[in-house]
Amino acid sequence: MRKRVCAGVLAAACAGCGTQQTWIYRPEPAAERRPLLVLTVAVPPFQDARAHANTDELMHYAMPLFPFGWQDLSQPEYAQRHANTGAWLWKPDEDLARATVAELDGARIFKQVAFSRGGGEADLKLEGTVKSTQYRSKMFSYGLSVFGPLFWVLGAPSDSFDDELVLAFRLRENGNGKVLWEKEYSRQIGKTSWIYDVQDDFRYPELAKAILRQLADDLGAIADMNGRGLPVSGK
Repeated sequence: MRKRVCAGVLAAACAGCGTQQTWIYRPEPAAERRPLLVLTVAVPPFQDARAHANTDELMHYAMPLFPFGWQDLSQPEYAQRHANTGAWLWKPDEDLARATVAELDGARIFKQVAFSRGGGEADLKLEGTVKSTQYRSKMFSYGLSVFGPLFWVLGAPSDSFDDELVLAFRLRENGNGKVLWEKEYSRQIGKTSWIYDVQDDFRYPELAKAILRQLADDLGAIADMNGRGLPVSGK
């Protein structure tokens, strides 16, 4: 009987051990219309303005009298483990830029939107800045160290997480660098897991989708005003 209890505790403790996650972004289907503006846009890799502070004390959940272990990660892609997942194969500066290209090009607001490290000969340049990808998690042991997972089996929460994504965008004329438009967006999501209902904590593609859809709507609103404030393409 004792062996069965120990095996159950071990199985519960391993329930939070997750697999490696890979960034996958799925844009909205392409709009069936002509471009609203006859302008081309270059999107370079985003600037990284995040803090350099990762605190990983997740294994404190196994220490006697500690109610939980925790993580507070400014750059979570560098951690090899998270509450419910393993390592994340994700390059925020480049992956978010390419996701922006996919979303805006499909929205058919501009004649062409392309990823470019230098800007090329596009009419406009859309610059992005990654301000936050903050990730916070807790793994609950209820002060019982490695026996805390017994509470999980009984239905108590096993862990929780909060993801935050903050992106800033700036649209410039590619020739003279004049700023035409800029805006900052922020989205968050938080979930609690039970061993019978484990939540995926790599939710940044979902947060990016919400931000980029709003970005497309905002730029589309500019286009609906006949591109007021934007230059006329000379190409």
